[in-house]
Amino acid sequence: MDAALALFIKKGFSKTTIRDISSAAELSIGSVYRYFSNKEDIFEAIARMMISENHMVFHSDMLPPELTAYEFLLNHFDKVIDSFSSSGREGIAQLILKESQHHPELKKIYFNVMFSPYISELEKVVLIASERKEIQLRTTAFEFCLLILSPIWMGMIYNSSLSKGDFVSVKNLFNTNLYALFHSK
Repeated sequence: MDAALALFIKKGFSKTTIRDISSAAELSIGSVYRYFSNKEDIFEAIARMMISENHMVFHSDMLPPELTAYEFLLNHFDKVIDSFSSSGREGIAQLILKESQHHPELKKIYFNVMFSPYISELEKVVLIASERKEIQLRTTAFEFCLLILSPIWMGMIYNSSLSKGDFVSVKNLFNTNLYALFHSK
């Protein structure tokens, strides 16, 4: 999976073959096919591996009563953003942006495995914050979640596609946005 992830990020999903993956992993093609039927299965296994990493595990019941939702999210996302590039999640997100139109199965896998379960738990934290009067929702909880996550995506898009070498700090964008969302009157 590590070899496949590196190739997907470097060459793209479309241009990566099972032969490329088996060669990079120093396995026979038959060995790869023993565990995976196709590249989509490999991509799904990578997504499942990423979402189950310790720093990515995220459940609303992990929010203790003595911690504000803001503090909880800030602590959680600090770890996530710190590992974004090294874990390959940034590359997977960029792959989705670049290739999901031609490979809708990638979008479906990403949505079902990574996005949907994660946003569901984030939405629960937002609702808890609203019940605790830590925030005043002026939109749906789901839309508030998208506002929380938007600086991560915008930072990635800017740094990978729009920047002329003047990269922005995704962590700074996220932290500033989260503060504004939770401290606006």
